[in-house]
Amino acid sequence: MNPEMNRSKIALAVILVIALGTACSGDKPASAAQPAASKEGSVPPRPPVVATPAQPYRPVNVVTGGKITGTVEFDGAFPADSVIQLTVEQGRCGQSVVDRRVDRRGNRVVGAAVWLTDIRQGKSIPIERRFELENEDCVMVPRLQTVVTGGTLNVLSADVAMHRNKFIDVATGELIAIAPFNDNGQVVPFDQLFKKTAQLEVVDELHPWSKASLLVLDHPYHAVSGKSGDFAIDGIPPGTYHLRAWHPSLGFVDQAVTASGGGQATVAMKLPGSPAAAGVSPGPPSTPESLRSGTAAH
Repeated sequence: MNPEMNRSKIALAVILVIALGTACSGDKPASAAQPAASKEGSVPPRPPVVATPAQPYRPVNVVTGGKITGTVEFDGAFPADSVIQLTVEQGRCGQSVVDRRVDRRGNRVVGAAVWLTDIRQGKSIPIERRFELENEDCVMVPRLQTVVTGGTLNVLSADVAMHRNKFIDVATGELIAIAPFNDNGQVVPFDQLFKKTAQLEVVDELHPWSKASLLVLDHPYHAVSGKSGDFAIDGIPPGTYHLRAWHPSLGFVDQAVTASGGGQATVAMKLPGSPAAAGVSPGPPSTPESLRSGTAAH
């Protein structure tokens, strides 16, 4: 072959490669960048049930705090449990797994989160801020818990089955952490997971029915309803606040409640029961100034 002709062909090929590379990448507009929701492991964002606070929480000396006790109830038909029949995981998770969407005692809801949405000062957050989430019999325990910013989460596995737990920020849809498990007894600690107020959803990629929710709050005024569907929050500075109760399968409800110094207020929080109401609120309702009197005792 003629050397001059060969060099011409090579030069033409190089020009074509450069032109194709420019067309595929360099000429793309900035708006064509991949959105966060389409990144690997991410999901479409949803409005969370907790809102970013307008101002930081401030510890103060609460001389005579009030107490709020009550129950979380639902008067409708509870969602039915699901039974997942297993084939691949038999011998590791058993022949079947029961997905108990709502634990209840009569019409009372067990494992619902309850917290003050608009308190910005009060007692100090406890120094001990270590929490646990466990893979047990191929479901996560607990299904819902409230935690505080700056805390550490130990994710454990008591199963011989493999797990791959993904942590997703509901507000952004972003995958923020992964806890992989190969052996039972394994512990994966996270000390940077609870940086801000957020609603986190945990999903086991290998067992999609296995889920959990974490509400990250920057104050100590929260609880999870116990085995009788009851709860208690104490040490509250005298004042009127908004109290919210939420369950992932039954939605949320808000109620104004007044805490008096040394006194006790009792409320019955009734969840609406609409799955569409679970995790759709942009935050606490607006609070009239008349409800904000006496927000702290110094």
